[in-house]
Amino acid sequence: MKNIKITDMTLCRNKALSFKERIEIARLLDRLNVDCIELPAIDNVKSDTLLIRTISSFVKESRLSVCCGYCLDGVELAAAALSNTKNPEIRVELPMSPVGMEYTCHKKAPAMLELVKELVANAKEKCQNVQFCAVDATRAEEQVLIDAINIAIEAGATSVTVCDTTGEMLPDEFALFVENIKKNVKETEFAVSIEDKNGMATAASVLAVKAGADGVKTAVSGGVASLETFACLIK
Repeated sequence: MKNIKITDMTLCRNKALSFKERIEIARLLDRLNVDCIELPAIDNVKSDTLLIRTISSFVKESRLSVCCGYCLDGVELAAAALSNTKNPEIRVELPMSPVGMEYTCHKKAPAMLELVKELVANAKEKCQNVQFCAVDATRAEEQVLIDAINIAIEAGATSVTVCDTTGEMLPDEFALFVENIKKNVKETEFAVSIEDKNGMATAASVLAVKAGADGVKTAVSGGVASLETFACLIK
């Protein structure tokens, strides 16, 4: 039987949660045996670092993943905040669509590929687990996306996620997309993240798993594939 990895994004998506609520949610997710709990990039160094270190003291089984942003300084901050974490991960999230690359990072494809290599390699020096997350992957130029994933894996990424950030693909279309990309990249843990703008994220996630994806990103009641619904479907 295939072991499907579940990554939860609840603490990244709900900005209104209090410090105490974030800690309690992380504890509950760990007790649910979620494979990975994601946290956003560090914005306020003092408070965000304190939150990550506090959560680290409660999370004993799940991997704790922190986004490093778009620069090497972000990698340093994430590594420092995770220094006492049992199962740490640094997450490199970069836009892969032409509009995303230019609008967010002010770079074209060749420069973005260099940034992928630089950030992933630097993160790997500081943390055993490194995730490369291809944001807006479904609107990327296919060869650029494939090159970015392979470069990330060669630089040390231990897992890769492709995102339908606009949530516009139908479930069967997304499954074909996953199948095509996966057969053209090096072997690694391969996950998907799908926005639920059309109410089909969970269905698309299930078909993506059938097409070869190893894991799915979920959240508790909001935005992407529902943790509650997806868990029920894979039982």
